This record gives sequence, C-alpha cells and structure tokens, in this order.
Amino acid sequence: MQAEMEKKKGLHWGYIAGIVSGITYGMNPLFGVPVINKGLDVNSLLLYRYGMATLLMLAFMLLTRRQIRISWKQFGLMTILGVLFTGCSITLFEAYKYIPSGIATSILYVYPIMVALIMMFFRQFPTWQTWVSIFAGVAGAVLLSLKGGGGFIDWKGIALVVASGLCYTLFIVIVNLSKQVKAIPNLTLTFYCFFIGSLMLFALSGFGVKLNPVPDAISWLNVLGLAVLPTAVATITLAAATKAVGATKTSVLGILEPLTAIFVGTIVFHEAFTFNVAIGVVLILFAILFMILTEKK
Repeated sequence: MQAEMEKKKGLHWGYIAGIVSGITYGMNPLFGVPVINKGLDVNSLLLYRYGMATLLMLAFMLLTRRQIRISWKQFGLMTILGVLFTGCSITLFEAYKYIPSGIATSILYVYPIMVALIMMFFRQFPTWQTWVSIFAGVAGAVLLSLKGGGGFIDWKGIALVVASGLCYTLFIVIVNLSKQVKAIPNLTLTFYCFFIGSLMLFALSGFGVKLNPVPDAISWLNVLGLAVLPTAVATITLAAATKAVGATKTSVLGILEPLTAIFVGTIVFHEAFTFNVAIGVVLILFAILFMILTEKK
C-alpha cells in the first residue's frame, strides 16, 4: 500500500514537473526574440544563455553541496545530451528568423509522435488514451502552424523546427531509457547539459572570435531571463517529469509550450490570433487534460 501511494505521488509530481517545463520552455520567444531583433546573432545569444545558466547552477550546487562528480561513461552520455539540447535551441531560434515565434514553437510539436514511435521499438507501447492525446495535440499544433488563409508558412522555418523537434525527441528518449542517466540527479544532469552546450557554442563562435556583445542592459535582463526560466527551470523539470511519468507522456505535457508561445506572441509581439489558432489551442488543452484525467492509476 505504501509503495502504491509513493508511486501515485511520484506520478502527480511528474505531471506537475511536465506542466512547469512546458510553460517555462514556451517563454523562449518572450526573452529571445527582442534580443535577436536588436541584431545579436543566435550563436552568441545562446552562448551567453547557456554560459550564464551553467555558472548559476554551479554556484547553487556548490553552495548546497549537491553532487557534481559523475563517471566517465555518464560524462559521455551527458555530452550527447548536451549536443542534442543545444542543437534543439539553435534550430528553434534560427527558425524565428523565418516564421512567427509562437507558430515556430507550435510546429515543434510533431515530436510527441516521434517519441511514441521510438519508444515502441523498446517495447514501451502507449495506451489508447495516450495515442488520442498525441494525435489531438499534434493536430492542434498543425492548426497553429497554418496561416489564416490556409497556406503553410516558410518551408525553411518549418524544416528548422522539425530538426529541433528531432533533437528534443532523442534527448527525452535517452533520459527515459538510460540507466546511467537515471542515476544522475536532475540538477547534475542539467548542469552538464548546459556545460557541454556552452563548450559547443564557444567552438561554433570560432572560440570567441565571432562572439558579438549583448547590445544593452535590457538585453542582458532578457539573457538572464532565458538562462533561468526556459533554460534551467525548464530542463530540470523536463528531466524530473521524464523519469517520473515516462518519455511519451512528458512529450504530450510539453504541448503547453506552444500555448505559452502563442500567448506571448499574441500579447507581447501582436501576432495574429486566427480561428485556426483558437481551434488549435482547444485541441491542445483537450490532449493534455484527457491524458491526465484518464490515468487509471
């Protein structure tokens, strides 16, 4: 009985973590787009973002005496996860150059189907309720990706977002399946992902040669916002949710990201809120609520 109660409690916290991760990751355009619009290139912005997040987390872990040491095998896995997570960010932010930020984040949500299909190869089959949630959520994301007139938007932006979704998919699947990764505390896992990402971005900047300065004080505040909410908080809660409720359900909960991005795009950047967007929002909310409320355990 006690074990069953603990398992149920873990599921509840897993769902909460997935919801927090979705909402905070959806804040990417809120902090990122204003800095990009001021002329800062994507690689420089992401290097400042990941570098700041790495330093903040290292300071926190040292002050609270959290685990930092990991094995070399785990470090190899962290390198893969760091490259995937950074690749997800690079392609998503590049997509903002071609398509509206809210819609870009919405198209990202072809990835729950990718996650479900990959997990089936490892004999982890979604329930019919989860499949209903996946297809309702992806249908909502597709509607969000359509213009009011029904035509699709810039194919370059779509291709970049699909690449971003693939990186995100592989990240979630590895966190869910690897016993070596599961043994690493969420804070430690997140720290190494950011550390590897910072090294990768530093190399892409020509080891600092191509690094451009942040334009002004307001932009620095936006970089700090990126480092804390859609970077540190979103990744820690993503890892926690994936370990607690599994990769497929975490990917469905992540569909809260486009809702947040659409809200930001509409309220802050005055992007159009069409009938397609309204129906897409309803489908996404249905997908998440249906999956959570039909959890028999």
